[in-house]
Amino acid sequence: MSFDKQILGTVISSILDYDNLIKITGDPKVIDPAVSAWVPADGRPITGSLLHQKSQIQYSPDLRGKFLRGLNLIYSVGQPDFKPETEGDPNGVNRKPGSFQEDILIAHNHPASGHINGSGSGSNGTRDVDNGGAKYNSDPNLGDRNVVVTVGNNSNGGLETRPRNIAVYYYVKIN
Repeated sequence: MSFDKQILGTVISSILDYDNLIKITGDPKVIDPAVSAWVPADGRPITGSLLHQKSQIQYSPDLRGKFLRGLNLIYSVGQPDFKPETEGDPNGVNRKPGSFQEDILIAHNHPASGHINGSGSGSNGTRDVDNGGAKYNSDPNLGDRNVVVTVGNNSNGGLETRPRNIAVYYYVKIN
């Protein structure tokens, strides 16, 4: 399928940066929504484009740093404000097209605590709590007591949860 026969609003992924893409498509170097066929999917205004006229969509979708994981920096001239610390890769790495990123779970804790109240009973020194819930071993010689159990307060992982992914640029057909 030819790049110039794409439907308006089509999003393509490419490992080509914008300068290389426009060499192939023949688009002007300076993005003009009224003339350019393709624009980066970075949230820039597309007012005056055929896509805007047909759909009333005013901005290209901002796919930077989102799944599908678009690259954070697509084209710098006239780029809308972008806050990499809150909208991009949390580790702040400027990824290159085609770069691989491992899956990871965000660092988090699973603290939990509970109380087991009562005295040991039965020949084996165990007691059901809340009619059959948890069991604990007790020494019948200790009598009534309160046992507190705390589990898992471990912080492992990275700065986000993400699947393995490959970095690409995203472009939107606007004319």
